[in-house]
Amino acid sequence: MKKIRLLPAVAFFGALLAGSITLFASPKETRSETERRLLAEVPELTSENVLSGRYFERLDLWTADHFPKRELFRQARAAFQIDILREHEYNGFVRHEGSIIRLQKQANEASFAYAGERFERVRKKYLERSKCSVYRALVPDKSSFLRDAGYPVADGARMEELYGGILPFATAVPIRESLELTDYYRSDSHWRQERLINTAEILLQTMGRDTSVLRATEFDKVPVEHFLGVYAGQSAMNPEPETLYYLTGGYLDDCRLFDYETMSVIPMYDPEGCDARDLYTLFVGGSKSLLRIDNPNAPEGELIIFRDSFGAAIAPLLASAYRSVYLADIRYIHPDALGRFLKFADRDVLFLYSETLMNNSQGLR
Repeated sequence: MKKIRLLPAVAFFGALLAGSITLFASPKETRSETERRLLAEVPELTSENVLSGRYFERLDLWTADHFPKRELFRQARAAFQIDILREHEYNGFVRHEGSIIRLQKQANEASFAYAGERFERVRKKYLERSKCSVYRALVPDKSSFLRDAGYPVADGARMEELYGGILPFATAVPIRESLELTDYYRSDSHWRQERLINTAEILLQTMGRDTSVLRATEFDKVPVEHFLGVYAGQSAMNPEPETLYYLTGGYLDDCRLFDYETMSVIPMYDPEGCDARDLYTLFVGGSKSLLRIDNPNAPEGELIIFRDSFGAAIAPLLASAYRSVYLADIRYIHPDALGRFLKFADRDVLFLYSETLMNNSQGLR
């Protein structure tokens, strides 16, 4: 009887020992592809680290990042909290109307201010004495559509106010009302190209461009199956894959995309050559510093877009009304270098950024 009572304890310590051996003996990854982040490194065992307590803190992080079957446990925990306990939030994410959303609970005013410093540098160097017409548009974060559902999310009006404050020299383009939650991917932060016709039309109309070509074009929707966005892995909610579409047809078939990094023409969409871990990068070259879309059928006009990744999907639609559309991403190119490639004279300039990036703008150069 005494031996039987000891069995649970023996089983527990056996499992603990087996887990520890597996943890230290199994090969270690340096990056979590599902979470899109680097994993913790094993801490250095020194007297200083031990005495300060940093060693044990970092060991806890390393153990949590490299625990055997970690992804399975993450998914199980998320399912338990969301589906069983009916909690609304798990690790900063919620699931609403079939969409996974990272909660953006407040505006990061310091981040907006930093972005404003970078934009002011662009204004003084290129726009102050130019005859460019300058515009601004702020792409709502997915979480902004949760406000009426009672979730604690950042005030969109305050976001717009902050954005206007750092770009006072630019005319506002109100695109927020043209968008809704279903215009974004269910498992990703980005918007869907095939749902952006109305938004592109608002941008073009405000910038004084003809929208007849955009409206008259019968686009073909080309599907790319099994798309899982960045939130699929980060949330651990294990959603079903969805279909990503990109648009072709009409004027788009005659457009060409020039990459200033390779000084060559590249595909407008590249589902085969893009980053397979992030299919959204199939749009206009993915993470590129400077690109140019040429539309030989447009009568005149050039547009320069300062943008983040959201600009990649909508730029081909804006190209319906411009001979050339330049896409400058100053996360990957310093603004001082732009003058080698671009002329800021008698052109339209659009600052098109997402609330997501404005709240985390430290990557801007």
